[in-house]
Amino acid sequence: MNRLKTFFVISAVALLMLLSGCSAKKYVGDSDHLIKKYTVSVDGKHPEISSSELRTLCRPKPNSKTVFFRAKLYYYFRHEKKPTRLNTWLNKHFGEPPAYYTVEEADAVTKNMIRYLNNTGFFYSEVSHTVSYRKKTAKVHFHIKPAKPYRIKSIKYDIPDTTIRRLVFKNIDKSLIKSGDIYNAYTFDDERDRLAEQLRNQGYYFFNRNYIQFVIDSNFNDKKMQVTVLLNNIKKPDPLSPGDFNQENHKRYTVNKIFVNPEYIPGALTSFDTIIHQIDFWQDTNTYNYYFLYGDKLNIQPNAFNAALKIKPGKFYSANSVQQTYRKLFNYQIIRSANINFDTLGTGEAGTSDKHYLNAHVMLQDNKLNLFSAELEGTNASGDLGIRGNLVFMNRNIFRRAEVLRIRLKGGTEAQTVSSSESGNSLFNTYEAGIDGTFFFPRFLFPFRLDKFNQRYIPNTNINFGYNYQLRSNYSRNITNIDLGYSWNSSKVVSHILTPINLNYVRVMPSPEFDSILNNETNRRLREQYSDHMIAGLNYSFIFNNQSMVSLKHFNYLRINIETSGNLATWLYELSGTPRNDSGFYSLIGVRYSQYIRTSIDFRHYYYFFEKSNALVFRFLAGAGIPYGNSDELPYEKGFYAGGANDMRGWQFRSLGPGSYSGTSTYERIGDIQLEGNIEYRFPVYSFFKGALFADVGNIWTYNTSTTFPGGQFKINEFYKQLALDAGVGFRFDFQFFIFRIDAAAPLRNPAYPTGETWRFRYLQVKDFVFSFGIGYPF
Repeated sequence: MNRLKTFFVISAVALLMLLSGCSAKKYVGDSDHLIKKYTVSVDGKHPEISSSELRTLCRPKPNSKTVFFRAKLYYYFRHEKKPTRLNTWLNKHFGEPPAYYTVEEADAVTKNMIRYLNNTGFFYSEVSHTVSYRKKTAKVHFHIKPAKPYRIKSIKYDIPDTTIRRLVFKNIDKSLIKSGDIYNAYTFDDERDRLAEQLRNQGYYFFNRNYIQFVIDSNFNDKKMQVTVLLNNIKKPDPLSPGDFNQENHKRYTVNKIFVNPEYIPGALTSFDTIIHQIDFWQDTNTYNYYFLYGDKLNIQPNAFNAALKIKPGKFYSANSVQQTYRKLFNYQIIRSANINFDTLGTGEAGTSDKHYLNAHVMLQDNKLNLFSAELEGTNASGDLGIRGNLVFMNRNIFRRAEVLRIRLKGGTEAQTVSSSESGNSLFNTYEAGIDGTFFFPRFLFPFRLDKFNQRYIPNTNINFGYNYQLRSNYSRNITNIDLGYSWNSSKVVSHILTPINLNYVRVMPSPEFDSILNNETNRRLREQYSDHMIAGLNYSFIFNNQSMVSLKHFNYLRINIETSGNLATWLYELSGTPRNDSGFYSLIGVRYSQYIRTSIDFRHYYYFFEKSNALVFRFLAGAGIPYGNSDELPYEKGFYAGGANDMRGWQFRSLGPGSYSGTSTYERIGDIQLEGNIEYRFPVYSFFKGALFADVGNIWTYNTSTTFPGGQFKINEFYKQLALDAGVGFRFDFQFFIFRIDAAAPLRNPAYPTGETWRFRYLQVKDFVFSFGIGYPF
């Protein structure tokens, strides 16, 4: 690792020396100036005018920098001066032409800013720009003097179709334009889309935004506007009078029949049998018929789609219900593609001339039913190298209702770091083999029918099971687990995960030598780690995430976890009057089970700036676990740890704390309480190469006094003095589908040192930097 650190430092210095010679300014002509920066100022306070949006209008964009140098521009100039094969290649793949300041470009930006101000209601505003020159660069400043904005005085509606007029006024409170507001062309455009969407959700299948117009009558003196909203009828040429047009009301369509083909094959001429399937909907007392088409055999049962089909026969066409159906269908792994078409042939079963009908055709192409795969991977768990292989089988329709079965046979070996109590000369000293599987149900699996719940929230059910055998030099271990979990979304930003059944049984068989060491071990939690134990409880997670998948915006992420174990078993024992055993605890299948409550909170805020290319990310972590009843200690695997690639990066994995503990225990450090805060500034460096500056503060503590970790107990009047602090720099190789990360951090405050020496600035050396490697971002 020391060699790696030395190589890293030398490489970084060499890179900076190389870039320092890549100054592109020497190629810039004496009369030319590179754009260095744009600034925008607005007189007065006008929240309706966005300086950041005005800056996006500035052209040309300043040349990008690699760290502090314009390397892309340098490659361009080198190619222009000496077009060798290497320079041509560098310019083609990495070059960038110079962004010079010109009066013509500045005038064009000025016109675009005036156009933006007009569109936001500030007609007749003044825009000017000034330039400051320095060392062949130019800083351009745009100055905005806004005029008095135009406001909407009144809004009228001109809608000849009385049915459409009634629907529009039914939701008039949702209009985006209101009297007294400043005129904004972009808001008017959004209102046009809102009205068109509203009508398309009310049966107007062919309606679009082009039928909507805004007629504006303005008065220059009082800066007021009268707005008339026109929803035009359909115009058709008059066959009896060329050049004239007749007007027709828009047709409102009702869905007549819905045909579903769950195994559609494009171009195949196949005769189909039909089965009528009925679906009940939540908040609806009606039952609806759907026509399922199939060939020789119906391989996917119709009730598999009860929660996915949102289009209702007999109801007005709704574009929103179509989109919802698409989203739900793609939640099924057996479905490869979906296409929903409508035809307007026929007048429907009602046969009345004043009604118009649509037939819906839901055509689904299925995925391959069975899938086999083999996986081989290298592992690096906290610096312990290993190799692992898996054989995976998947069936995407195991019970013919779009359920998924996934079974994995796994095996591997790892070179784990051993403690002084362990022996062994083999490079790979840990071996494991096992099997695990998952049943995935695209609905809420429960003894009672919950059709309406399934339709409203589209939940998923997972049944996970597994068996794992581990062999180490001092012990072997069998781990058996099974759990039943549910997940669902209650809104676009809120999701829930509930695991009411979670069983984990660990059976440990230590060697005679290791068993004697454990019997003399004072750390009770460590002894229990290598003893038979069981966890039988439930977990619940609440997740809030308002991240936009469409555009990059500031967003928050919150996850709250609550976990308990042993409560139901203890309650049943006590209810039945069963006494505890001679050791004072209850057991299941001969094994003492754990009883505890554990909770944690993870909050993150992502803030984007500099045209969304830079991000400032904050994270706060807090967690606590309390054993009681049948347990004296929190199970080892449920404890809290600090140090490593994803939290306190100035310390090795699980090597910080608890509290002010300063011993040299060879065992991993574990606590019952955790507090941590992180801040990270992420910025682009060059193409897929990105950088980060970060700082971490936090620690772990024990709930009770520990003889193994003296000084590690959490005390309300002491814990803030035991917070550790680190800071560092990170390098990320972001290939979109894969992100590899290297972080280097130094401990700036270490509570393990005596009072007065906890701050480590003056003691820092290169060897104190901790290098960590990771896949993906730390948070």
